[in-house]
Amino acid sequence: MSRRFARFGITSLLTAVVLLAGARQAAAYPQFQFSSGTNRCGQCHFAPSGGGLLTSWGRDESADTISLGGDGAFLHGLVSPPAWLGIGGDFRLAALTNDVGSPSGPESAVFPMQADLYVRAAFTESLSLNVTGGIRGIERPNDGSIGGRLGSAVDDLMSREHYLMWRPSATGPYARIGRFFAPYGLRFVEHVYYVRRYTGFNLYEETYNASGGYVADEWEVHLTGFAPVPTTLPSPLRSVGPGEAGAAGYGEIRLAKMSALAGQFRVGIGSLESRYQAGAIGKLWVEKAKLLLLGEGDFIRQQFKTTPAYAQNQFVSYLGVNFYPVRGLMGAVAYERFQENLSVSTTARNAYDLQLNFFPWAHCEAVLLGRYQLTGSGAVDGGTATLLMLQLHYYL
Repeated sequence: MSRRFARFGITSLLTAVVLLAGARQAAAYPQFQFSSGTNRCGQCHFAPSGGGLLTSWGRDESADTISLGGDGAFLHGLVSPPAWLGIGGDFRLAALTNDVGSPSGPESAVFPMQADLYVRAAFTESLSLNVTGGIRGIERPNDGSIGGRLGSAVDDLMSREHYLMWRPSATGPYARIGRFFAPYGLRFVEHVYYVRRYTGFNLYEETYNASGGYVADEWEVHLTGFAPVPTTLPSPLRSVGPGEAGAAGYGEIRLAKMSALAGQFRVGIGSLESRYQAGAIGKLWVEKAKLLLLGEGDFIRQQFKTTPAYAQNQFVSYLGVNFYPVRGLMGAVAYERFQENLSVSTTARNAYDLQLNFFPWAHCEAVLLGRYQLTGSGAVDGGTATLLMLQLHYYL
């Protein structure tokens, strides 16, 4: 056992040195459910609800179905870790221009968006330790030079996910305890989408949880109790966002391997405010047209402790169509809406998205995202903002 974990530590350290350069959330690609022939997200990921480290099935799909070719195995098959050890990683470099109507003009930046290392150590067939570590991504550091970024890397180290999981098989019951995002929502990679930003699942908002559920071929259910990350923890373990404690639930039923309906809820109680939210998700795969429709809507009631008599109702939604014209290319158009207070029309935000994902070879991806936002009542009474971003993504 000691030799096993000595090899585990050496391999993890070497891989971490190669990867660490900036970090983001380790999420999933809900666009590949049904469209790639995969019925449930947990087939491609070790996490029961998807996201993070890929299974052997997910790695095979990434090469044989999603990309134009190549070997999806760890390091392109050059190294084969032992069966008890799973290693992976994501690295993203981003270039963007963002125009929010500032008098100084649009902002442009090039920065490492993500550098995450995933490690899964299986103690038995049922019990495993799962850890995600990386560097907190900073778009505009005080010293943006290579030397400056490397010099601050130690201070920016963080682990957003670390948990123990009991999961006897790919289907059936499971339980896990530790830090991660509770199963909820469409779980997009892009954190700019409203259904991530305004529902408690934005960057670095992972909580400490006790979670369990049941996953079957045609349905799944997850229930999570969560607590905020203590502010006394060292910097690598800190979180952002409101410190809330509460519970979340997600249930999904899949029909004819082409569609899914899901219901969800989340209750978060904080020292200054509380949020009570419920929502629904729909997914539909149209095989002949190679189209995947994705939709999510959440109703949120926000109450403030300082003014108990005042509360506001919110609504956040996403509606998108993904298309797959040829192997290796995925496109999407989407409409989003977030209204901070349903009784005040000028608090609405609308966004229109166009995204192209190109997978030229296994482990490699290029993403082009264009976004146009309207705030307030529209272009006349409110403001506009545009975002154009290019990402280069590589995974181990």
